[in-house]
Amino acid sequence: MTSYFYPSHNDISELPVYVCGIGIRQPENPVKRNNAYGFHQLLHCIKGEGKVITENKKYNLSGGTIMFIPKGTAHELVPLQDQWQLFTIDLDGSGIEALLEALKLSKVRCETLADGDKFTRKFLDIFNLCRQEGSVLPWESSALAYDLLMQLHRDINIKGSNSDGQKYNQLAPVIQYMEDNYPSDMTLDKLSAMIDISPQYLCKLFKECYKMRPFEYLARKRIQQAKLMLIQEEYSVNEVSQLVGYNDCSYFCSVFKKHEGISPAEFKAVNCSSEEKLP
Repeated sequence: MTSYFYPSHNDISELPVYVCGIGIRQPENPVKRNNAYGFHQLLHCIKGEGKVITENKKYNLSGGTIMFIPKGTAHELVPLQDQWQLFTIDLDGSGIEALLEALKLSKVRCETLADGDKFTRKFLDIFNLCRQEGSVLPWESSALAYDLLMQLHRDINIKGSNSDGQKYNQLAPVIQYMEDNYPSDMTLDKLSAMIDISPQYLCKLFKECYKMRPFEYLARKRIQQAKLMLIQEEYSVNEVSQLVGYNDCSYFCSVFKKHEGISPAEFKAVNCSSEEKLP
């Protein structure tokens, strides 16, 4: 059983990351790709057990595991159980190589996730978006794919006892709070108190782990959510501003343009125009 979608996008060459394909695969027989595969792949096992053979190594994939296979890497999927279900996503983009290098995903990796259901939900969000004929636009799936990669980075690179891992672990409650409560008012004092450190040290940790300050991280999360809301006709720019945590719509527009290069109104207009042209 295979249910796979290949979004058709135009003018996506400048996007740093975008989804080329996504779906649910249930290979009942071995699948061998001797030729170099054209996209970076994430494989997430949601049921059953199988193995992936690549670069003369064997990796077991069972429920809750995730595997990254770089572009151009020959590999083979071998089911070990009849009901082996995989979520797979194909990624590419103008900045994908640098992004994957920064996220320590430039080589084959197979990891067991602490919360596999969380990744299943994120894959489903992208999958459901991509199968909506006539409404798929590249920045929607791009934003969700970026979020997926960042979540994966947080979960698989904070393991271990090295100092970097300890820093990611220390920041984890703050990151989770920001992800869950991004529309809320936040202060450095409040965020730093959550993990019992000073505001100055919180900023230092963020710079070391994410190469940005806490409120830059928050702004990126808000803008990502704003983009998903702006493509829905029922929300005005002012309403989106309020929903993602900006009481001042003018300031929201300024932040949005700084991140995206166009205003929220222009983003919304382009989206509506693109949808009308779709069959």
